[in-house]
Amino acid sequence: MRSNRIFARATWIDRLLQPRVIVAVLALVLVGGRGLAIYSSAQQRAAEEAAQAEAAAEKKRLANQAVNPNKLGVGAYAVSTPRSEWTQGTMPHLYQTDPAWANKSYAGGTVRANACGPTSLTMVYIYLTGRTDLDPGAMAAFADENNFAPTGATEWSFMTEGASMLGINSAYINPSRRDITNALANGRPVICSVSPGDFTTVGHYIVLRSIDDRGMVEVFDPNSPYNSARRWGIQEILNQTQACWSFWV
Repeated sequence: MRSNRIFARATWIDRLLQPRVIVAVLALVLVGGRGLAIYSSAQQRAAEEAAQAEAAAEKKRLANQAVNPNKLGVGAYAVSTPRSEWTQGTMPHLYQTDPAWANKSYAGGTVRANACGPTSLTMVYIYLTGRTDLDPGAMAAFADENNFAPTGATEWSFMTEGASMLGINSAYINPSRRDITNALANGRPVICSVSPGDFTTVGHYIVLRSIDDRGMVEVFDPNSPYNSARRWGIQEILNQTQACWSFWV
């Protein structure tokens, strides 16, 4: 006997709502989530490895910029850029230990021992003006005559008041990557007062002339041709810098 009952055909929604299907979908979601987590972790590891590789490469680049003292020769400690080559727009290498002025008196001692400040300002003075009337010995005498080194060390005021007396404009700038980069980009050399570290065991002044896109700085150290023969990372310098001044005419 034929039944008159009508059986509805199952729709695709009904099939999706079946317990077995729901369980299967949940399993896929859980496995997929775990897969995403694994993928994310792999990405993080890859990024960390890339950063470590870049740091290692940078360290190698810095090592390659180091100077072999044996290649510089005995006179490298004292030989400055000849006066005949002092021109505007070219920073000369001038060293306190140059025998032309090393033993001249300054701040109760000698240019060799105490005149990193005057030697640094001499480099900037020549670079900005092209004048050749002041060498580190004469600049040290000028600083002494105007009492810029009453305690045996060059006062910070020499970088502002002393520079002004020489016809050079100067301004204190924050010892930061941004401010130093801005000054150098505008053709304004920077003098930094640095604390004990890579450049000194007491206190010291150095000159910065340029910085490249990687943050590597061209340094003119009045007491070291070695330090002047390589570029320094800006952060290396900032880590030991107490104060900075930019100069222009």
